[in-house]
Amino acid sequence: MAINKTIRGSAQGCEIEFKNVTGQLRQYECTLVPIVTNNEVQGLYAVVKDVTERNIGYESQRLLKESLESSDDAVLVVDVRKSNLPVVFVNTAFSKLIGERSNEVLHASFNNLVGLLEDEDEAQTIKSALADARATSLTIRSHRKDGSIFWNQVSLSPVRDESGVVTHFTAIMKDISDKREQELTLAYQATHDALTGLGNRALLEDRLEHDIAIAQRNASHLAVLFIDLDEFKPINDTLGHRIGDEVLVSVARKLEAVIRPTDTLARFGGDEFVLLLPNIQSRHEAQEVADRILEAIGQPHHVGSHELYVTASIGISMLGEDLDFANKLIQQADMAMYKAKQQGRDTYEVFSNDLDTVLSKRVTLRNELQEAIRDGQLYLNYQPQVDQNGRVCGLEALVRWNHPQKGLVPPNEFIPVAEETGQIIHLGRWVANKACKDAAVLLELGLLRGRVAVNLSPLQFHRPGFLGSLKVLMEQTGLPGHHLELEITEGILMRNTEAAIEILEDLRALEIATSIDDFGTGFSSFSYLKDLPVEAVKIDRSFVDNVTTSQKDAAVCQGVLTMARAMGTRVIAEGVETREQFEQLKTYGCQAFQGYYFAKPMGFDDLVGWLRLNLVVD
Repeated sequence: MAINKTIRGSAQGCEIEFKNVTGQLRQYECTLVPIVTNNEVQGLYAVVKDVTERNIGYESQRLLKESLESSDDAVLVVDVRKSNLPVVFVNTAFSKLIGERSNEVLHASFNNLVGLLEDEDEAQTIKSALADARATSLTIRSHRKDGSIFWNQVSLSPVRDESGVVTHFTAIMKDISDKREQELTLAYQATHDALTGLGNRALLEDRLEHDIAIAQRNASHLAVLFIDLDEFKPINDTLGHRIGDEVLVSVARKLEAVIRPTDTLARFGGDEFVLLLPNIQSRHEAQEVADRILEAIGQPHHVGSHELYVTASIGISMLGEDLDFANKLIQQADMAMYKAKQQGRDTYEVFSNDLDTVLSKRVTLRNELQEAIRDGQLYLNYQPQVDQNGRVCGLEALVRWNHPQKGLVPPNEFIPVAEETGQIIHLGRWVANKACKDAAVLLELGLLRGRVAVNLSPLQFHRPGFLGSLKVLMEQTGLPGHHLELEITEGILMRNTEAAIEILEDLRALEIATSIDDFGTGFSSFSYLKDLPVEAVKIDRSFVDNVTTSQKDAAVCQGVLTMARAMGTRVIAEGVETREQFEQLKTYGCQAFQGYYFAKPMGFDDLVGWLRLNLVVD
């Protein structure tokens, strides 16, 4: 076709494709020019050029452009050969991402886009990459045309020509807002408590390391407050964990209201909170914060239809020169908090080296007690109880600890430690098991009169499965329920009366008696007793000691006996050491007595001999 037109006198151009001499299929560009003489075409002049590589390049460019256009990622190309860095290409995805049409961005300066960045460090990173002709990637906060903000993942790459000179830069962008939000959510969850929204242990420890470094560098003060709610478990037990959780949230909000923005408040787990106070003036300032916290927590917590009151015990530790590791401050504050609980709760205590010594001894005692339970260092003594005629009417089992190096460890030293650490569960289980076995032996020997009394801790009493494990114990030892008495404290009953009454009724159904130990030392004893299904109360020895010399103590004893008689409850006086005390208490109507005047606590073998002798006398 082109040749025919050329013959007719018209120059033509075309592309043809044929194999060269080596057999390769090549593309050629042909230009045909007629040779004209006297207005007649005498021949053709042909210029043939191999354009195979050029066409391949054109095809590559076309494929590249179509690929960029069809990409879900936004693509922008900048010409860095010109000082104003003009944008020479943007794809459709870029227009959608930014919200601007292509013609609004093309030929605009890339510097203008960089200038819109909020973070100067991010802008400088991009400028440095362009200046150094190197690739870089970063995540930035970008603005759309409508002003909305999104997280933009940007990858910048240089484009070089055949000689290796950078002529352009490509920027590939992607909206990763959803991914970023997920990452931020996961990061938040890793460092914050899900219930209260406060920081967690990980966040606090990280902030503590940071703030300690600053305090040591600036020679400033820093304090840690360990906050533990008092008697919080009964709220969960009586009202349920949902109400308990809402109380914890209420406490968290009240704590946030009394601290500075620079302070770090974290929930450490359960009902424990830790507060980090950086850059304070003195220990006195930390104590003032503790006072504000106690006042705030003590305000009513309105949860649903409930108006609840809680208190807290707080331990304070101050940054000192002898700090070995950051967590030591938390440990010291924790120690001081336990001291505050021992002082009566709803107060704070400041850590001191003396306290460290005392608490270190308690930690040692705790570990040794665990070994004592495991290695059989514990044993039981029994103290008889007698009636008005001096006849044996019962026994109390008393646990003793014979330490292999220290000798006898007083119960008033290791029992409180066992209660604080939860070891009282294992200790109490051992005592009950041993006492029931011994009582079963006495019963078989015909030497058991009345009941054997075993002390029961609040942790045991309220522990799930308590009644079930007690039934199993009775079956295993063969001791009938009417030969067992459990001694409980007033605190167990006053803290959660309804639940306690239910357990007491279940015990009564098993013929197991209950008695209130140290009766008269609580604030609500008389009002509570009338509602409680207990068989006996024990007048505390603090009243018995001075019953013959103090009118007040004598009046308390008379009042207890009068009230108990009206309720049909038996009364046992403990700590009777003289005949005068015995006789006076008898005149008041006391039915049972226990103390050195009748018999000291003794081991099981001695008890068997004592009972044989005294029961014969009876």
